[in-house]
Amino acid sequence: MSFAGECIMRAMTTDAGSPVRVGFFVSTLATGGAERQLEHIILNLDRASFAPFLYTLRAPGAIGDALIARGVPATTGLAPGRLPPPWLPIALARQLARDGIGCLYCLDHTNAVVLASAAAKLAGGLPLLVAVHTMGQWDRPSLPRPIRAVLGGVTRLIAIAESQRDYLVNEEHIPRAKIVVIRNGIPPLDPATLPSKREARAALGLDAADGPVIGIVAMLRPEKGHEVFFDAARRLLEGSPRAVFLVVGDGPRRAELEAMVRGVGIAARVKFLGRRDDVPAVFRALDLSVLASHARVETLPLSQMEAMSLEVPVVATRVGALHELVEDGVEGRLVPPGDPVALAGAMAEMLGDPARLAAAGAAARRKVLGRFTIERVARETEALIREVRRA
Repeated sequence: MSFAGECIMRAMTTDAGSPVRVGFFVSTLATGGAERQLEHIILNLDRASFAPFLYTLRAPGAIGDALIARGVPATTGLAPGRLPPPWLPIALARQLARDGIGCLYCLDHTNAVVLASAAAKLAGGLPLLVAVHTMGQWDRPSLPRPIRAVLGGVTRLIAIAESQRDYLVNEEHIPRAKIVVIRNGIPPLDPATLPSKREARAALGLDAADGPVIGIVAMLRPEKGHEVFFDAARRLLEGSPRAVFLVVGDGPRRAELEAMVRGVGIAARVKFLGRRDDVPAVFRALDLSVLASHARVETLPLSQMEAMSLEVPVVATRVGALHELVEDGVEGRLVPPGDPVALAGAMAEMLGDPARLAAAGAAARRKVLGRFTIERVARETEALIREVRRA
């Protein structure tokens, strides 16, 4: 019997009365929105029907380590160098066969997708799902040439928003039939389990005279538009001199951005908090959550869902699929990207009307609880796995 035939027989035997074994294959699981969404999916699969296995080309990363600590079986460091060895698809196919994998799920990490497509074919034609988390990269399309070259071996692309599916079809010319939409979602946060607003502010070193408090939770990278946020902050301070701006996240621009706020004279009102493991507690301190992203890369951010689940309204740029999460004037405000005047005006408008601010916060929590839960994401992912296995 051929190697592929052996793999098929092994998968069929494993399936009999057992959970479907799903291989999650990535380069690494360092902190990021796509990686956090994958973590949520893995932890919320119905374990009576699905058993997750993790495969990483490099080190597992912080999220990978957390999954391993939660008991997820893992094979890591498959290709720690820059270029995977040519024999790796065969080795990976044999590993998938030994583990009895019945379906592969990849993030849109280029090397992982290319290798997974080859290994899935060698392993008897395993169905391969690839989740795409961007609407264009900063300097290239969402699906680079190496991934496009192996799309024939990809069973379905998973888009995380309807707008993103339309972008992939219209701008990157991916066949619509290849794409299924499973919107991002989160485990909703419960305000009762977190500090009060007063306690959260005190923990961050704010006092009763400070306020309002506005936060931006995003990696310190160019596409996140922090310079627009700081320009808007400077304008808002002209009318609200006690406002405080919290910057949560880290990244390559930190030194540049810290110099920027000093240069425009607002350093005393801006706190760089760095990477935090207690982001929900930080959200509890906020009156507004702001996202100032540019028109590329951003799609459907988990950070804003988390803020909204804690009744924090959002003021964001109208980019990606944010209009699917925030209806302008209901759960917050949407403004054009790259426009600090509009961003400052929207923040001032929301903060100047406490009743409207409270209503927007309540609407934001209802939206997340009704449409953006990880429970829905997990059930839709399970349904897709069943569908592609039947096909």
